Amino acid sequence: MDTIDLKKKFEDLKTKIIQKKNDEVIEECNIILKDNKVDVFYNLLCLAYNNKNDFKKAIEIMNAALRENPKNVDFLNNLGMFYFNIYEYKKAEEQYKKGLEIDNNNLSILNNLANLKKDLDKNEEAIAIYEKILSVKPNASPIIYNLAGLYNSLGNIEKSKKLYFKILNLKPDFTEADRLISQMENYNNNHEHFLGLKEKLSNMKLDDNSLLHLYFALGKAYGDQNKYIESFGNYKKANDLSKKISNYNFENDKNRFNEIKINFKSLNNLKLDEDNRKFIFIVGMPRSGTSLTEQILSSHKNVFGGGELPYIQKIYNEYFKSDTNISRSNLLKCKTDYLNFVSNIDKSNKVFTDKAPLNFFYIGFILKFLPNSKFVNVVRNPIDNCWSIYKNYFARKINFGNDLNDLSQYYKLYKDMMKFWKNFFSNNIYDLKYEDLVNDSENEIKKLLSFCELTWDENCLKHHENKRVIKTISFNQARKPIYNTSLKSYTGYENYLSALKDLT
Repeated sequence: MDTIDLKKKFEDLKTKIIQKKNDEVIEECNIILKDNKVDVFYNLLCLAYNNKNDFKKAIEIMNAALRENPKNVDFLNNLGMFYFNIYEYKKAEEQYKKGLEIDNNNLSILNNLANLKKDLDKNEEAIAIYEKILSVKPNASPIIYNLAGLYNSLGNIEKSKKLYFKILNLKPDFTEADRLISQMENYNNNHEHFLGLKEKLSNMKLDDNSLLHLYFALGKAYGDQNKYIESFGNYKKANDLSKKISNYNFENDKNRFNEIKINFKSLNNLKLDEDNRKFIFIVGMPRSGTSLTEQILSSHKNVFGGGELPYIQKIYNEYFKSDTNISRSNLLKCKTDYLNFVSNIDKSNKVFTDKAPLNFFYIGFILKFLPNSKFVNVVRNPIDNCWSIYKNYFARKINFGNDLNDLSQYYKLYKDMMKFWKNFFSNNIYDLKYEDLVNDSENEIKKLLSFCELTWDENCLKHHENKRVIKTISFNQARKPIYNTSLKSYTGYENYLSALKDLT
């Protein structure tokens, strides 16, 4: 195949990648690479496997490509990203650093390295790298966006807002920045940003994804002004678009709940001995108060707050989902994998908190390989809880939250799942009622610490002074002293929430 044909084939395959025809790309790239070791086809082949979530195959191919061309910085960057996707952070950093030894100003590698540092809470290093990139390319919107998000999670609201506004000056149709700004503002009818949101809706042609961010922002802005009809109307438009884009089907989630119960019941009775390090998993529905709970616990001198971690789901999918007769050696692998992952974040022997709310799915499986784990199930008034989900956008998609009927049914399944786990592990699970925590903070915190086998620490009452990173959409609330305005937060919206009435 001559150079002209290869260029044409490359363009054709790029189009197929966009069309998600990954299997066709894989087949054709393999044919080409037999006789033509052309770098860009290795990249396309790996991208196709990456799109199929077959990261191990992508890594295998990228390593083969590097044997052909060990100085290719794109290969090193890709390999780093693939390792990052499977949470092998040390290997990812090694590849990025190899790439930077060849090209120390490669902006793509620098960005990926900064993102890795951010995920590991090495925030000063991340900020320094982002700022290095911006010194070379000051209007790089993706970098500005990443830096703004980091300042946001660190509680530096003014710096975060300034950067989001800078993005909007560069790209007025990037309405995700509008939505994020709206979470940090308190609006009245003459608020400059509010007027800009309305004007943008009237005069700018936006695609569905841009519109949904704008509708969420307007829902928040009208809600601040107690204009409930307009507020709910915008939230509904945002959620309707989200559901259209996701094509969510509640039956798939219903089947997931059932499959997890069946998988657990069919497991053998093996479990490992208790480990020296203790873990507290904070679970519950999203927006139930899990971020606040972790902020309180992580203020304790003997606790490290790990944040909302994705790793337990990976372990379940890899070891438990299809293996209903798991061996002791596999349980040891689960434990080793999790401990290795945690060591990227914290190497101390402190009690470690993992605050991924939907880990409520995996309680019994976690107790197989970490048997001394404790689970704090945060329970909030279900209408408050579901309304808070409905009116917020989640970067990690929570598609059941885009329809009030779906939300109601999902909440019932969550309650049933917790009942299922308590039948087996009642001593390992503590229900923390959010309303009790708000109304009687000191006593509820004492009871919480007692369950977690932690001594009393006054710092837990001053959780709002804790400077740790908060990466969830609760960043603002969890940094404030406990307040009661989140109780009955649906007031004014009652007429629109009939689908949730039977949850009380």
